[in-house]
Amino acid sequence: MTIERIDLAGVLGKTALLSGLSQPELHNLAARTVRKLFRTGELLFSEGEPCNGLHIIARGKVRIFKTSINGREQVLAVNMPGESVAELPVFDGGPFPASAVATEETEIAYISRRDFQAYCMDHPEVALKVLEVVGARLRRLVGIIEELSFATVRQRLIAVLVKLAQG
Repeated sequence: MTIERIDLAGVLGKTALLSGLSQPELHNLAARTVRKLFRTGELLFSEGEPCNGLHIIARGKVRIFKTSINGREQVLAVNMPGESVAELPVFDGGPFPASAVATEETEIAYISRRDFQAYCMDHPEVALKVLEVVGARLRRLVGIIEELSFATVRQRLIAVLVKLAQG
């Protein structure tokens, strides 16, 4: 896979978590950021693995999913460029709560857990942005749980059709 080098500071600046940082701050963080490439279908990480850092999608798409014991998959999200993936274990030290796979050739800006935590200590506004993003994801996941638990298949199908019709 041969690809043009990306501007890591530019990628970081377009990410919701880091959008409020100045150019010097972004360049400082970019110096601690590593570029990782994934082919279509390649796992970024698996559920239960230890989390060693933050993944920010620079290019491509990433599907976040859980797999049941019998092999059924529940897609939790499809993340696009500019989005971060699995922020929570970067802070709580726990394992990844779900798996992530590249759905097309994907480039990741990766910041080690240690470096990102240190950066948040120096820039508390970043930690507040992380809380905002994690909170929004939690609300979306609660909606998925509610839909799966309380809605009939017919009601879920109607909801999907309405969403598709709206755009």
